[in-house]
Amino acid sequence: MTPEVEIKFACEPATLDALAARAFNTPARDRRLVSVYYDTPDGLLAGRHVSLRLRTDETGRTVQTFKTGEGLGRREAESETAPGRLDLTGAELQAALSPDDLARLTPRFTVQVRRRTCEIEAGESRIELALDQGEILAGGDRLAICEAELELLSGAPRDLFTLAVELAAELPLILSLRSKSDRGNRLAAGGAPAPAAGLPPDLSCGEALRLALVAALGEVAAQILQTAGDPSVEAVHRLRVALRRLRSLLSVFRRRWDSGDPSALRTGLRDLSRACGETRELDVLLEKADPSGALVPALLAARRRAAAALVETLSKAPARTTLLEGLIFAEAGDWRNAPGGEAAAASGLGEDLRRRWRRVRRLGEAFSDLGPDGRHDLRLRIKALRYALETLDLPEWRPLARSLSPRLRSAQDALGALNDADSAEGLLKRLDLSGDPRREAARLVAGLKRREDRARARKAVRRLVKSPPALFT
Repeated sequence: MTPEVEIKFACEPATLDALAARAFNTPARDRRLVSVYYDTPDGLLAGRHVSLRLRTDETGRTVQTFKTGEGLGRREAESETAPGRLDLTGAELQAALSPDDLARLTPRFTVQVRRRTCEIEAGESRIELALDQGEILAGGDRLAICEAELELLSGAPRDLFTLAVELAAELPLILSLRSKSDRGNRLAAGGAPAPAAGLPPDLSCGEALRLALVAALGEVAAQILQTAGDPSVEAVHRLRVALRRLRSLLSVFRRRWDSGDPSALRTGLRDLSRACGETRELDVLLEKADPSGALVPALLAARRRAAAALVETLSKAPARTTLLEGLIFAEAGDWRNAPGGEAAAASGLGEDLRRRWRRVRRLGEAFSDLGPDGRHDLRLRIKALRYALETLDLPEWRPLARSLSPRLRSAQDALGALNDADSAEGLLKRLDLSGDPRREAARLVAGLKRREDRARARKAVRRLVKSPPALFT
């Protein structure tokens, strides 16, 4: 199988035209492509995040493509075949599926696009720019497609990265790590994502971190697209969680990055998280406020302003280039060549979890002496440990995750209730309320500062730290 090195962007149709005007210095190749994707009735390929398709152009030429891998580590095997006829003799396909499963392959969904392509010379490399506009068809459902792809034909990945950053800084192009196959499978399943496959066993530290970073980054990119179009309560919450998961990987495994400083990426992700913060805090207050009271109209007005500011932040160049910096860091950061990267992930990265656990335990044992800032720090460290454990999802760690994640979540939620009270007080002061809304805000803050919440948090933290898992002892 040959490697496929490409970067995909989601965008609006007008952006495709602007990109064509900027990049097409020679006549573009313009084609109509129909791709039929195959899978077993129970979605075996989708569950493994691999794809099989037949793509036919207007001349009738049909190419079968089998793709595996994630991020820039994808590989593909291509061969010409007759229209509508799968070639099941390829070694890659036979290695992936049993004879019985090969016999069960059936059309799953269809992708129809107009594709305009041209070649670009960038540095010492040749790069193909493809502009796709069309739709995915699954049963009676349709999903529009509008995206741009940059594929490295020859040369160095750094030239591809440089061009991608330049274009994203200039045009509203949002990194997309969800393939047409991923979106088609979701559409065919009625909107449900394919079950998470988890990481395979026996990975090295470097490859496990690469896959985890790419997966977390892909979720951030997808949630930015969703939130920019509709900053609903659910969308903002999902974006904030996705950002926290990615930032947790950078935090918990920070000693792995000594050979590749991610400070610019950290700053960009931090700024995106802060942009979500006020909207999310207002959503929490709206859940707790009296819906018929005088405070809610003021909170709703503040929420509209905060959501508009968030959408504006997500639409600007720094948000777009931060996503690309994340992809470059994950796929080509200097840390990839650092000593220790080839060590077994379960044991090597387990040491990073132990380091994080020791800090959590020390803070937890001193819980009674912690003020609001200390409790907030403890909560963030617990959350980072939980998200790192769950996002990596190493097979060797799953027994640990099953026993530890519920206790981490319980302590995180209990500490979160205390943090909500502290955050609410500061936010309501910034709103500069008066009259009945101000008096209602004071009652709301007093209600949030319940003595029993602190006792519940102390109990959850004590339960967490008193019985360390075997990996951490």
